[in-house]
Amino acid sequence: MAYSRVEHGYRRERVLKMLSLRILCLFLIAPSVLCAQSSPEKVDSSPNNSDVATELKTLREALMQTQKQVAAQQREIETLKAQSNAGSLSSSNRPSPAEGEASAPDPASASIQPASVHSAAYVRQQPTQQDQEKAQSPAQGFKIGDAVLTPGGFVDFENIFRTTNTQSNIATSFASIPFSNTPQGNISEFRTTAQYSRLNLMVKDKFRGAEIIGYVEGDFSGNDAPGVYQSVNPHTNRLRLYFGDSRRGKWEFLGGQTWSWLTPNRTGIGPIPADLAITYNEDQNIGVGLAYTRAAEFRVAYHANEHWAMGVGIETSNQFIGTFVALPAAFTSVGPQFDNGSQIGAANAFPDILSKVTYDRDFSGRHFHAEAAGFVTGAHATVKPVGEGSFKQHLAVGGGGQFAANYELLPKLVLLGNIFWSDGGAHYLVATGPQLVVRPNLAGTDISLSMVHAGAASAGIEWRATDKQAFAVYYGADYFGRNFFPDTTNTAEPGTIIGYGGPGSPNTNNRAIQQATFDWLQTFWKDPRYGALQSYVQYSYLTRAPWFVAPDAPKNAHLSMVYFGVRYVLPSTSGTLLRVPYPN
Repeated sequence: MAYSRVEHGYRRERVLKMLSLRILCLFLIAPSVLCAQSSPEKVDSSPNNSDVATELKTLREALMQTQKQVAAQQREIETLKAQSNAGSLSSSNRPSPAEGEASAPDPASASIQPASVHSAAYVRQQPTQQDQEKAQSPAQGFKIGDAVLTPGGFVDFENIFRTTNTQSNIATSFASIPFSNTPQGNISEFRTTAQYSRLNLMVKDKFRGAEIIGYVEGDFSGNDAPGVYQSVNPHTNRLRLYFGDSRRGKWEFLGGQTWSWLTPNRTGIGPIPADLAITYNEDQNIGVGLAYTRAAEFRVAYHANEHWAMGVGIETSNQFIGTFVALPAAFTSVGPQFDNGSQIGAANAFPDILSKVTYDRDFSGRHFHAEAAGFVTGAHATVKPVGEGSFKQHLAVGGGGQFAANYELLPKLVLLGNIFWSDGGAHYLVATGPQLVVRPNLAGTDISLSMVHAGAASAGIEWRATDKQAFAVYYGADYFGRNFFPDTTNTAEPGTIIGYGGPGSPNTNNRAIQQATFDWLQTFWKDPRYGALQSYVQYSYLTRAPWFVAPDAPKNAHLSMVYFGVRYVLPSTSGTLLRVPYPN
């Protein structure tokens, strides 16, 4: 019907132009005819008089024909007006979306499925007053030259209760949930904070045919001082994301700090946070079972078509042992060459190399996304072997991969899950276990590096019950293989077991960590121009099981925790307002 109305408009305009031309001709011809008719007739049989009579007759016939055509075109105009009015009446009598028809697409989803300008129904129209107001609203950003700057973020008031004292802030330390035979495992903790508040800025522009995006995001969960909760709570700002992205044709290039390609996407292969499948959880460490990092990286992606995308890139590595690994007695000096939890100067061998392939398709209007990602990582260390005068370097290479998918099973009901397995992939599991161990040789004179198996999996269901309510349930688990051996360098206590997860190892050597979570997000009001006011609740139950359990010691550590907060979301087109906002 929209196309028919436009066609009627074009036809009416054409008819009016023709009518105007004919009327102009009529005004040009009429004076001559009237003049000829009003002049005195002279009886003259000369040839000139015969020619004048013939011309007058021709002009009279042309005038009559023009009058007939004007009348016919006037009738056509009246017909077109009647048809146009009938079309408008029919359109106004249609039921509104609330009365039974499908609602208009969510403005936020337009970035996923943009309307094609090649559609037959596409018509260039003058902007309405509503369009002009929308263009001036903060949600559409601010223009500086041709660049559009869009600020975003939220102001957060958060309350956290845990049944044991993890000594964490808003990011739960999954790897160190206290056991019930410790004081910390018998006392609860409660925190109220605004440090989860966030600010971001997106800049969009075009340069020589390429679409350019710059994005920066920060919060207030930096490296706080030990006395941060005393008096003024001076939480420090920290860098979360800071990257530039350029896309031209089918190629896309990104450089900066962004979410790793091991972080599952909801759609596509891009870096925009709202397009990532990082749950509705409020915990800043997201949840158990999800592999991710936010790290410096450079990557190249190729968008083969609307369904397939693939790419390869590099990101900073981190050879990590934490406080989990027992080192050989004669080579404890190797510890500072790794991230051992007390220094950041790890001697990384080379950047991690990552690749990713994604597939997207809509089936009967319901979206399906699947992806596969892989990585190669490495670590090295150098020691001076016993009896030798020079240093010897040792290198170990590991890697792994992940498969993730999500599918809109029913309207507004999404199933999602992922599975991850690796040799040396602890770096991507919130440091809940070590990347590697340091193994002495049989003679106790030298070492080698050995990667630790690390796996994870999670599954969930998300239900956007209404435009203002969303619920989710998730389950996730992390697993670390044990890698232990006798310390052949320990002459004082021969046979001592070192490495990770062996007999007699501390209960920090985790075998499995599991988490079940329920989320409820409530939006009280929202407006693209003024933002949104929301509340959220997260309840999680966690267990942590070590590889070795001492006699009479508890087999597992348990934790229940509740997050509750109120949030004002700033107007933004980055996806954090009109869709369920990504929280992590």
